[in-house]
Amino acid sequence: MPISATPMNFAFAGPGPARSNGRSVAVIGAGPSGLAAAGFLACLGYQVDVYDKLPKPGGLMVFGIPAERIPAARIEDSVTTLEGRYGVRFHPGTKICDRRQAEDTGDELSTRCMDLDELVRGHDAVMLCTGSWKPRKLNVPGEELKGVYSGLAFLFPIRAAQYRKSALGDIDVTGKNVVVIGAGFSAIDVAHGALGQGAARVSLVYRRTRREAPCGSHEIEQFEAAGGQWLELVTPLRIVEGEGEARGQVAGIECIQCHLGEPDEDGRRRAVPDSCAKVVLPADVVVAAIGETAAPPFAERLGLDSVRKNEIHWLQMTRMDGVFVAGDALSGPSKIGKAVYSGLRAAQSLSRWLTLKSMSRELEYRDDAPISKEDLR
Repeated sequence: MPISATPMNFAFAGPGPARSNGRSVAVIGAGPSGLAAAGFLACLGYQVDVYDKLPKPGGLMVFGIPAERIPAARIEDSVTTLEGRYGVRFHPGTKICDRRQAEDTGDELSTRCMDLDELVRGHDAVMLCTGSWKPRKLNVPGEELKGVYSGLAFLFPIRAAQYRKSALGDIDVTGKNVVVIGAGFSAIDVAHGALGQGAARVSLVYRRTRREAPCGSHEIEQFEAAGGQWLELVTPLRIVEGEGEARGQVAGIECIQCHLGEPDEDGRRRAVPDSCAKVVLPADVVVAAIGETAAPPFAERLGLDSVRKNEIHWLQMTRMDGVFVAGDALSGPSKIGKAVYSGLRAAQSLSRWLTLKSMSRELEYRDDAPISKEDLR
């Protein structure tokens, strides 16, 4: 079977299905950390219910990353295995709501809202594994103008068009000048998407050089070969507003040229603006593909800041007994592998806590240890 067609195995840490242990766990979020936690716990005999606001499990792997990078069929097959072989129950279109929480991308596809307390009452434990759905801001004047979008706002409707299309915003770039800010895979995906939808010109703007670009120079070369324009060592200063009837809409983007300075904490050379070198790029559409942040529900109530600082007694358990946290909700945006490992650690910790709690020994905290087959026996 070709690698691209091989199903993902979110129960890889266990030997296979287990006899029921009579306990149930609710997992909030069906992204990589949530699916990994569900698979791990199912191998221990838990009844696992996975709740997600989107109409299909997979999170950003399905609704944010183009299919040519992660074929949707691989994720769908893995979910089918979790359902059929391990008894995991999925509840799509269900958002676990915090009334004070602002709406994020994807919320428009939810058809049901549940409160955290309802899950806590109905399960022995709960795990919060929500992803990064809140776009990062450029923090420049004009960001609120019509025609300015985040990378996820541009990509999400493309991946979610088959579900309630009327609820999704339609971004028309046909015959328009599109400027994409960023140099990660999301930025490249947006740029290729705009070219494919008939944009007259697509420019990719980055504050460093292609050598430092997170997507790699090969992706940039492919973008240029497809007809795109790569502009490096420039960073946006403001979004230019149109005049007359075009007031309130994007007309261009003013950028300032940069040079590379000393390395930052990640080892990449810093982009230092040159105060006198400015340029205005014409633009009908500006897409800030600079990433997203996590905005997990109930963050204050659960004391997630304390969890991140390791000030909670039990590994990855929140201020609320029996409610654990993993993935982006805990550590912010990360790669799929890191999210999976975070979900496994939290699932392991959750199971240990429930086992000791059943013996009234939950204060006997065991320090974190690598996940092994012995934890599944």
